[in-house]
Amino acid sequence: MKNKVFILFFMFSFTVEDKIKSNFVIGIKMLINLVIFNLFLICLLLLTKDISVSKGSGKAKEISILLGGVLSGWDSIIKEFENKTGIKVRVVVGPPTTDSREMMYSISFLTKEQSYDVVYLDVVWLGKFASANWLENLNSFVDPKEYFRKNNIFRNYVDSLAYKGQYYAVPVKADAGLLYYRKDLLSKYKLSPPKTYYELKEQAKYILKMEKELYNNNDLVGFIFQGKQYEGLVCNFYEVLRGFGYELVDIDSNNRYYVNVKENELKEVLDYLKGLIEEGVTPKNVINYEEEESRLAFSMGKVIFARNWPYAIKLLEENKDMREKYGVSVLPGNPPAPTVGGWALAVSAYSKNKKEAFEFIDFVVNNGMKELFLKRGDIPTKAELFEDNEIKNSFPYSDVVLKSLEYSKSRTIHPLYPKISNIIQIYVSGVLSFKYDTAYASKEIIKNIQKILDTTNF
Repeated sequence: MKNKVFILFFMFSFTVEDKIKSNFVIGIKMLINLVIFNLFLICLLLLTKDISVSKGSGKAKEISILLGGVLSGWDSIIKEFENKTGIKVRVVVGPPTTDSREMMYSISFLTKEQSYDVVYLDVVWLGKFASANWLENLNSFVDPKEYFRKNNIFRNYVDSLAYKGQYYAVPVKADAGLLYYRKDLLSKYKLSPPKTYYELKEQAKYILKMEKELYNNNDLVGFIFQGKQYEGLVCNFYEVLRGFGYELVDIDSNNRYYVNVKENELKEVLDYLKGLIEEGVTPKNVINYEEEESRLAFSMGKVIFARNWPYAIKLLEENKDMREKYGVSVLPGNPPAPTVGGWALAVSAYSKNKKEAFEFIDFVVNNGMKELFLKRGDIPTKAELFEDNEIKNSFPYSDVVLKSLEYSKSRTIHPLYPKISNIIQIYVSGVLSFKYDTAYASKEIIKNIQKILDTTNF
């Protein structure tokens, strides 16, 4: 127990130190709050070990899974699985925030506790979890490629969960960036949804000009996206970068990572993003926008184009003032490259019930995805479910979402991805806030990310 406590406090001291280094100077109050929060997570991890939706008889096999927030959809799937297999499922109800649940998983894995048999992970955790050998390789249970093919799971989602050519998780919830637009305004000016980012900018500028000249409409905004310094900005950055035809990081035949984009190419992308603000297409306060700020601004009818996730469709359909005025298309790009979001199921390397854990995953893949969509709105990763009439009838623009999922690409899969993300956030945010010029930011992004990659290129 003492060793485990030491490991946990070492982990937290590292986290605090890393926060200090990345932000240079933080207040004592923030530091104390961070330590208190981490201690809270330890207590939560220990206290939640016995929370379950099923009370086993002591004889049946039991597996555990950590889920956050409301269990709607999951509860009925678990009950059906238990009735069919006799295997009990203990649900640890964790915090609703993604970062907090990642911390709980990390604590459990670092102490080699068998707290969870099934791991429900954000796709961006894959590199970190797989490189630390926290997840069981899927080839312990099935031929992964044949399994994905047989279940008709989107190929790009399969690729987003591969680490150095090996597969560790099965994607069960999909997400990909979309372009929302004012269908009424594009129709008025005889325009079609833009195919490139430059076309998007020119269309926005044209509509803004015409609306101002003809109708004295000065309240309209051209294009908004998630520009705040957080992970959402990174998703947007990847989409524009790849929409221009460039790739940030690649891996060679020796499994060595390298920065693939050139300084002049990266500068072109950053010039475009900065130019949106300079040319009056995007407001300066986009640096404060997350998903909800973007959605609310668009839902008020004050925005021509907005980048967001599919969740906004349902909310726009419920908005009687916008229901007939909005449209949804695949993001611009040649080809488009919406960022992959979503969640997957994996088996913990420390599980003592690995076979039963994978049996549960397989049950969700074959029997649970439709239920998760109907009860939670979780977009399935199986292509044939988009042909299901019940799903199609309750999912406007499902054809557009399907096409976006087929184009989508994951963020860089790397064990130190959080550090890569941090570099992107710092310098892209710096460009949008006019703190850094684009040439300097391009050079620093490439230099610092290559340094990170080199630490794992053995």
